[in-house]
Amino acid sequence: MCLTIPGRITRLHGALAEVEQEGRVMRCNALSQPDAHVGDYVLTHANLIVAIISGDEAAEMIEAARELQLLLDAEDAKAASRLAGGELASSHHEKG
Repeated sequence: MCLTIPGRITRLHGALAEVEQEGRVMRCNALSQPDAHVGDYVLTHANLIVAIISGDEAAEMIEAARELQLLLDAEDAKAASRLAGGELASSHHEKG
């Protein structure tokens, strides 16, 4: 499954758009969204702009992605803690 984070168009050069996404700039094909303008929030996939979204939608998606990342980080920390304590290794040997 792919997850895209909204980006904002910073420049347009014909069908080529520069999209800023989480502090990095990438070049995307804008042919599928001919109504795209500088300042628009967009969703991209494989360097193709697939949708133009509102600023509110972009903000909601960015916040949801941040919350998801916090949850994933917490799960990673729990797993690392269990691994460091030998819990995963010992439970694996007990089953085998």
